[in-house]
Amino acid sequence: MMKSANKLTPNPLGIQASRHRGEERLEIAGANGITGRRVYLRGLLTNLVNPKMVTFTIAFLPQFVDPRLGRVWLQFMILGAVFIALEFGVDGTVGLLAGRIGDWLGRRQTVRRRLDVATGGVFIGLGVRLAIER
Repeated sequence: MMKSANKLTPNPLGIQASRHRGEERLEIAGANGITGRRVYLRGLLTNLVNPKMVTFTIAFLPQFVDPRLGRVWLQFMILGAVFIALEFGVDGTVGLLAGRIGDWLGRRQTVRRRLDVATGGVFIGLGVRLAIER
């Protein structure tokens, strides 16, 4: 029996998140056999083939290149190196902080439980809003 595409089907994602007991341990990169190098290379590949990142770079860097100064290729190389260094610093900081927060949450089941309830409440609220708008 086919259901109409316009019918709302219940999605208990918010309820599942709220009722989650938090018994599972958080996945750690080394625990499931993935090395740090492999994680890094996967992230690098994802960033290199990300069309949003490529579009941003192509739109952003040329604004700061002045053809009157000469050696346009050198200006692009310097700006690209600065951009990569800044991105590495920002993304590295985010990665380190995310790892520390993940470790901290792994040791504090009560905090994880409260986050699950809050996340579930947000999902339920968004679901109610979506249902009301339709």
